[in-house]
Amino acid sequence: VVQALGEVKTLESYNALKQLLEKGDASYYVEASAARSLGGMVSASLKDREDEVIQLLTKVLQERSGWNEVVRSGAIGGLSQIKSSPIALDVILEYTTPGIPQPLRLAAIRALGDISKGQTPNKIESILEQLEELSRETFYLTQVTIVGALGKMETPKAMDILRSLLENTPDGRIRRIAEEAIQKVQKNIGSDKALKQLRDELDKLKKDNQELKSRLENLEAKSN
Repeated sequence: VVQALGEVKTLESYNALKQLLEKGDASYYVEASAARSLGGMVSASLKDREDEVIQLLTKVLQERSGWNEVVRSGAIGGLSQIKSSPIALDVILEYTTPGIPQPLRLAAIRALGDISKGQTPNKIESILEQLEELSRETFYLTQVTIVGALGKMETPKAMDILRSLLENTPDGRIRRIAEEAIQKVQKNIGSDKALKQLRDELDKLKKDNQELKSRLENLEAKSN
């Protein structure tokens, strides 16, 4: 029933799901499904309710810990569907840090790949930095989840992190899925877009080098 309400995407179904999540349900899975559905609804036809849903899902994350973090993981899933929201991303990033219960943390890491698709370049850089830092962890499930998140992204920099992981992990299982994820990113980007991004990065490097050269010339002029 909850999933069906989420697919309708009307104000009436939105209010029904919101009320259900606010009041709670005997089933953790029903609450989690409601949280995910609300995120999907405001990312589509009910954009004016976006702030309201982010606040509600953030409250769920703060207050609804429970068995295997099912409900809070559902809230993370809901936030990850609000892809253009920097606020939703910042909330998700908070739950990727050490000390967060493992099921919830893995859900948050996984969500970074989903939400990256609608973020600004600066926010995508923040996602990449966090995933690169997390990729140094050796726990198998964490590595699997990081690879999965990177495989959903649409930037060559995701492939760089995957290649680094590929070279440094001794686990053949991780190497295999990292290779598959690189192929997924290549497909996500497409050849034309990938070439443009590489050119943009090359232009930026040239600009940085020129600025550095100018600074060195100024220093040499002053010393003379």
